[in-house]
Amino acid sequence: MKYIYFVLLLISCSLFSQSLIIETDTNFLRIGEQFDLKLKVYDVEKENIIWPLGDSVLNDFDLINEESSLLFFQSDTYVYKNYLLTSFDTGKFIIDSIYVLNQLNDTLFSNSLIMNFIAMPLDSTDKFFDIKPPKKIPFLTRELLYYLPYFLLFLFLCICIYTYVKFFNQKPVQNNDFLTPSIPIDVYFLNKLSDLKKKKYLESKKYKDFYTELSEIFRGYLELRFNISALESTSYELKNMLNDLNIKEQWFTNFFRNNDIVKFAKGIPPLKESKDFLTSVQLFIKSNGAGDLDNINNKE
Repeated sequence: MKYIYFVLLLISCSLFSQSLIIETDTNFLRIGEQFDLKLKVYDVEKENIIWPLGDSVLNDFDLINEESSLLFFQSDTYVYKNYLLTSFDTGKFIIDSIYVLNQLNDTLFSNSLIMNFIAMPLDSTDKFFDIKPPKKIPFLTRELLYYLPYFLLFLFLCICIYTYVKFFNQKPVQNNDFLTPSIPIDVYFLNKLSDLKKKKYLESKKYKDFYTELSEIFRGYLELRFNISALESTSYELKNMLNDLNIKEQWFTNFFRNNDIVKFAKGIPPLKESKDFLTSVQLFIKSNGAGDLDNINNKE
């Protein structure tokens, strides 16, 4: 009996020592039912937490609502965030371990959960009735007077927008040389990387500018070299396209994740890792070269 108490005590201590825990209000739902997923972070200040994006970590579910993070005080003090989710597929779904970033360069990993969605049985005893035809309602001309002010307001807004676009928002025609270089694309984008190094964004701690230009160079090369829509794709979509082409590099996942963190969460990645990404992109372009130049030049 003492041995059982000792094992239970060890299990309890291990659970409470976790820094990140995910919980749900239920594990068995019918198709289309909604459930709450709660991420609880212990022993980390609220301002230092970089939460994951709901649509990037919960791919098997549909995100309905994502609440802001809150601080809970009672027997335990922790920071939590709720996600309202659902699924329109049946079966067993595994919520893998989710990570949360700490601005002190720590990564916290959660436990995993299993969700079960079952189909709703059809009631064969229900009776089917004919659809009622639409009811005919006479149209009254005086009803148009009710909508006249709204029509005039809409017309006024259209005139204002047209005037602004026509006369006050004229922009110069953008140069499309970025996607139609006159030299081999590997040489062109390697020159772009050299120009990026000279700007010294990392030394000035301009991480957003650095990752924006580096991502644009890398995606532009991928689009011309492999004829894929890299510039207009999300990180998740681009990774899938590269996997379909059997193009796999170990640094892809961390590179795309850092891009999203800097862009959406204003995170600050490590300086050495950022420099390594620039070198990795440079080596990737050198190893893959220019490809089929005739096919690239004929790309519409």
